[in-house]
Amino acid sequence: MNASARTALLAAVFWGCLATLAISQPLPTNYVVTPNFPGLQNEEQIFICRDDPTRVLINHRDFRLGYRQIGLGHGVEVVPGVNWTFTDTLVAPSYQIFERQSDPVMTINSAGDYIICHLDYQDVPIYDSSHIAFLVSQDCGATWNGPYTVLDTIGPYFEDKQFITSDRTGGTYDGNVYLSWTRFPESPSTTYIMFSRSTTGAATWDEPIAVGPPFFVSCAGGDVYAGQFSQPLVGKDGAVYVFWQGWDIDSLGGNCDFYTGIQFNKSTDGGVTWQGARTIGRVDGWSAVDGGVDVYSQPTTIADISNGPHAGNLYLQYRDTSGAPFWDSDIMFRRSLDTGNTWSAPYRVNDDPLDPDVDQFHNWLVANEEGILVSIWYDQRRDPSHFQFDVYAAYSYDGGATWTSNHLITEQMIDPASLAAMAAERDATEPASPFVARAPQAPQAGLIAEYIGVDCTGDKVAATWTGTALGYSGNSAQDVFFASWELPLMTPRLIRPVAGQLIFVGDPDLRWATSWKENDDSYQLQISATIDFSSIERDITVDSAAWHGALDDLPYGLYYWRVRASGGAVGSGGFSAPDSFTVPIIECICPLQGDYDESGFIDATDLAILIDVVFFGVSDIQDGNCITTRGDFNCDGFTDAVDLALLIDHVFFGGSGPCDPCL
Repeated sequence: MNASARTALLAAVFWGCLATLAISQPLPTNYVVTPNFPGLQNEEQIFICRDDPTRVLINHRDFRLGYRQIGLGHGVEVVPGVNWTFTDTLVAPSYQIFERQSDPVMTINSAGDYIICHLDYQDVPIYDSSHIAFLVSQDCGATWNGPYTVLDTIGPYFEDKQFITSDRTGGTYDGNVYLSWTRFPESPSTTYIMFSRSTTGAATWDEPIAVGPPFFVSCAGGDVYAGQFSQPLVGKDGAVYVFWQGWDIDSLGGNCDFYTGIQFNKSTDGGVTWQGARTIGRVDGWSAVDGGVDVYSQPTTIADISNGPHAGNLYLQYRDTSGAPFWDSDIMFRRSLDTGNTWSAPYRVNDDPLDPDVDQFHNWLVANEEGILVSIWYDQRRDPSHFQFDVYAAYSYDGGATWTSNHLITEQMIDPASLAAMAAERDATEPASPFVARAPQAPQAGLIAEYIGVDCTGDKVAATWTGTALGYSGNSAQDVFFASWELPLMTPRLIRPVAGQLIFVGDPDLRWATSWKENDDSYQLQISATIDFSSIERDITVDSAAWHGALDDLPYGLYYWRVRASGGAVGSGGFSAPDSFTVPIIECICPLQGDYDESGFIDATDLAILIDVVFFGVSDIQDGNCITTRGDFNCDGFTDAVDLALLIDHVFFGGSGPCDPCL
């Protein structure tokens, strides 16, 4: 058996064992917020009371009366870290404009006031039917003021998918509330991404403007929809952004190809004037996953407005497909370090192996006062049939540079099949609107909803989602669930090298995701020749999520490495499941002597590099896995002016070529 075959065999054995070695965080206790209420309960948002972190408020969409209402779940932590109790009521009729409400969202301002927002509409033809309404509480949801509306009257359009945020930066526009949404006008048939602001804590609103108007495309013969699923964001400097799922057009060659793209617009004067829409990148857009759940690539966003090391960063997360050959739906993340001018490449947050049938979707993103990021989403990885799904969480402790291993949140998987029975009952008991088409018994986005919620303040995390753990009983198949836990010290997520990759032992680069707070974390790195680590080649403690060092004494073969994290009062976690790398036979990869930039050619670029090394000490020439340096053109054991002269002669005058250090 040759060297490459032996390496492949060892790697296959390694990956065959890997699944049995994974370590996970303990499950947080799951609570039912709406036990055995009739109808569907879904589409949740949550905030922890800033004046009293033992209290939370959840607002959600609720069908217990047979039509859409807004529910308010008040949670109290009776025994810290042990037990929560909940009371859940509907928004009282005195705070309603019309009979029906939907699409609940929520934010807090810098004073800690809750501001909830929802559509308030009547069951008439879809146009001329909806208000965007607000309620405000200054006592963590005990009492409310409102309802307030963006416009005094409804117009010839339908308002939809509204999201809000508040300026909590302490700057010029602190306290402003910002709103973005999609407007469906009665005519023409298109959409606008709309924006309005309130300088009075949501009590009054400026005249709405279109920050994402439809645009004319000649090859399409008319206007193109602006998009859907917009979300406003406030940066550290008080700049206002609106992100949405829009369109990107490729009209080159007359093809007129349409692509879904994440777009945004920006204002630097508190939302008065705007710079114009820009596209960050293309995404999958609308699709469906097993279980009949509609999924989207709507952006969820957050900004680091802390005074920490990553203050000013902008963060964007969305669902997208991984591309060929898998095409599974993943949670992708990008960040901007320069107020939105440029964005990083997509980073896959979920850490399950790529699989064509395992989907992740309906993500939500939040940052605490330290700038620590928390994300939750629905995830099919635990169901072999890829039909039921759980809630998972992940964290970024280093400003979005890396994301941790993933954390299971749900005690019981969510079963979309039970929603079919719920849909059948809904169709039998809820009169169908003559104005809105509805597919019978369709457990799609309207039933599982389109988003969930998470909040984090200090080290406390609180999450809410749509669950089916109570099963189908009577007229209840779906409820609002909740869990709370402390920010965890995570098992390290190994990043590189990837399994079996060749590694230059003279300068190895081992990296993993930051697993705890950056100023309070440390790591134990072990390298072994055996998968059970019975023979340890290296046992190293480092204070960052990377190690650079030499492994020159390791012979050729497959090696395994693993990492364990420690941090502050949290203590130490377990070792990661091991990954592997291969130390190759030196002669097999010995580079061309003199090819300092590894381009495959010896040319003037290599000459410039060698001049820098010999005369200016600008950089070292990497050795690769050769015994002698690539700068030693004549293999005499030194890198000096003699090698430079030989290289000049070779490049410009056809002089003798380099020596072969492997002979």
